[in-house]
Amino acid sequence: MSDRRRLLTTSRRIVVGLGGLVVAGALVAGATALPLPTLQTEPAGRLVDPVPVDQVRVCPGAVLRLSDEDGADATTSSAVGEAEATTATASGEGSTEALEGADAARSRPLVVTAPLEGDEVPAVSGAQSQAVDAGDVRGFAASACAEPTSSTWLVGGSTRTGRVTLVTLANPTDVNSTVDLDVVAEQGTVQGPGIDGIVVAPRSQKVVPLAGFATGLSSPVVHVTSRGGQVVANLQETVVRTLQPGGVDIVGASDAPSTTTVVPGVVVRDPEQVAAVVEADEAADSGSVLRLYPTGDEAATVSVELSDAEGTGSTFEVQVEAGRVTDVPVDGLAAGRYTAVLRSSVPIVAGARTTTATAEGLVDLAWAASAPELDGDAQVTVPQGEGPVLTLVNPGEDVLTATVVRQDGASDEVSVPAGGSAVVDVVPGETLTLEDADGLRAGVSLAGPGAIASWSVASPLPASTPVVVHP
Repeated sequence: MSDRRRLLTTSRRIVVGLGGLVVAGALVAGATALPLPTLQTEPAGRLVDPVPVDQVRVCPGAVLRLSDEDGADATTSSAVGEAEATTATASGEGSTEALEGADAARSRPLVVTAPLEGDEVPAVSGAQSQAVDAGDVRGFAASACAEPTSSTWLVGGSTRTGRVTLVTLANPTDVNSTVDLDVVAEQGTVQGPGIDGIVVAPRSQKVVPLAGFATGLSSPVVHVTSRGGQVVANLQETVVRTLQPGGVDIVGASDAPSTTTVVPGVVVRDPEQVAAVVEADEAADSGSVLRLYPTGDEAATVSVELSDAEGTGSTFEVQVEAGRVTDVPVDGLAAGRYTAVLRSSVPIVAGARTTTATAEGLVDLAWAASAPELDGDAQVTVPQGEGPVLTLVNPGEDVLTATVVRQDGASDEVSVPAGGSAVVDVVPGETLTLEDADGLRAGVSLAGPGAIASWSVASPLPASTPVVVHP
C-alpha cells in the first residue's frame, strides 16, 4: 500500500471516530435533559374512623385501711364504711355496676356506663363522698368518678410515720391491665421490687401501698401507666399524728406536665386552728403547701400566683430542683378558696395540700389537683357534702365566657376575666353542664367544719380519632 493510500485510510478512520464521539455526546446530553423513568409504589392504606364506644366513668369506692375488720393483718386492705356516689347521664339512660374490691374488700368501686346514642357520644359524670369516723381513720373524702386512661399523674400523699398512702387501681375492662408505677419524691426516683408489671384483673380493683417501695417519703409523686385494659388510678392518704386522727383524702388525677399549670379549689379554712395543729408534735406537714415536680432533666423556675375570685392572694417565684419533688410552703393566707396559677420554664406537675381543724379537735386534709384545659362541653356532678363550689379559671389573656346549664334547664352566662377566676355556687347532688368552656380550667371543692375536699374537672377524652390502617 502506498503512503498516500495509508494516509487516506487513516484520515477516514479519524473522521468516523470523531463522528461517533459527537453522536455519543448528543445521546448523553439528551438523556440528561429528559426525565428518567421512576418506579415507586404508594403504601396501601385506608383512613378509618374507629367506632365510638359506650362512655365509662369509675368512682374509687370506699375509704380503705391496711388491716382487716378486726385491726389485724396489716397486709390486707379492708373497706371503712361506704362511699355515697351521685351519677348522671345526659339522656337519663345508663347503668352502674360495682367492681370486685381489692382483697375482697367491700370497697365497691362503681362503674357508670352510658350507652351510645347512634353516632353521638353520650355525656356521663359522677362523684362520690364519704365521712369516716372509725378509730384512727377519721375525716371527709370526696372525688370525681374518672374516665379510664393509660396515663395518670397523682400528686399527693406521704409515707412518713403515721401516714398511709395507697395507690388504688380500678380496671373496668374485660382484659387484664398491666400497670407500671414511676415514683419520685424529695430524694429523687424511688425503686423497689414489684413497682412494675402490676397485673390488675378484669373488672376489679387492686391496692398498692406506697410504703411497700419506700418509707419516710414526705413528698411523693406517682406516674401510673398501663398496658392492656385502661385503669382509673387514685391515691388515698390517711393521717394519724401520734394517736390523733389527722384526716383522710382521695387524690384524683392531676393535669399532664405543662409549663402553665392551674390548681383550682385550694380551700383555706380555720387558719388559726390549723396554726395550733402545726405547732403540735408530729404535725409539721399540716401547713398549706404547693407540691411541684419538673418532669424533665432541667430545673424549673416557677412563677406562682395565688388568688381568690376577688384577686386577693400572693405572688412569688421559686426555683425547683430537677429530678426531685419540692413542697413549697404557702403561709399567711386568709380563709377562702384560692387558685394557684403556675408558669414554669419547663413542664411540671403540681398539686396543693391544705388542712382544716376545729376547736373540738376535728382535723381533715385535702389535696387539690391541677386541672386540664377544657375543650368544648363538660358535665359536672356534685356529691353530697357541705359548701360545694365550682371554680372556673382563665389563665389566658382574653376574657372567656362559658354557659352553666343547670339540671332544671336554667342557664347562666359566666364571664371569667383574663388571668382571673369566677365561682359558681352549686347544690349537693346536682349535675350541670359547662357549655363552650374552651380554654377554661375548673375544679369542685367542698368545705365544712372539720371537712374539706377538692378535685379538678376534665373534658371527655376523644371518643375516636381517625387512623390510617395498613395491610
